[in-house]
Amino acid sequence: MGITGSIGTLLNLFLEIYSWMILARLLLSWINPDPFHPIVQFLVQTTNPVLEPFRRLIPPLGGMDFSPIFALMAVHFVQRLLVTLLVGGMGGGAITGLLAELLGLVHLLLTLYLLLLLARGGYHVYSWHTFRQGKPPAIDLRKPLVRFIFQATEPVIRPFRYRVPTFSGLDITPLVAAVILLFGLFLLQEGMAGMAGGHMLLPH
Repeated sequence: MGITGSIGTLLNLFLEIYSWMILARLLLSWINPDPFHPIVQFLVQTTNPVLEPFRRLIPPLGGMDFSPIFALMAVHFVQRLLVTLLVGGMGGGAITGLLAELLGLVHLLLTLYLLLLLARGGYHVYSWHTFRQGKPPAIDLRKPLVRFIFQATEPVIRPFRYRVPTFSGLDITPLVAAVILLFGLFLLQEGMAGMAGGHMLLPH
């Protein structure tokens, strides 16, 4: 395996354990554990160096802290990067594999955002339906999840609002944005498939 392969294996094990520590920190934050417990203090002290920069970059949305999820994604990507470079080498196949990993991460994030757009579109349709029946609007922005969906999708929806007409008072901008994003995901998926086919043809 060689010394670089051994170092890659050790780093892979370390980052795998560190990922589980971040996940444990995330789960513990949901149950409000004793902050003075030695295990809790250990998790906080060891994961803060990674989590704090993400907290500064990604403010809470709708009262929810999503920085640990992005930190987990970043650690996973660095893990795959180091393992590919140290164990697999710096060949063309390794570089292509890394690019495929990055595109896969982008595809995952865009897919999650697509679900948020569809959820907001569903809220718009449901609120429009209840309004047509003479009932008060059904969207309650005081709920953390609903507030998060609207805050996260508003930057993308806002440019469409002045270009997409309403239909009988129904705001379809989230659905239009979702269709455009779905088309972008299709193109990205095609590119990833072509890259995977080319990677298989590369000599090892």
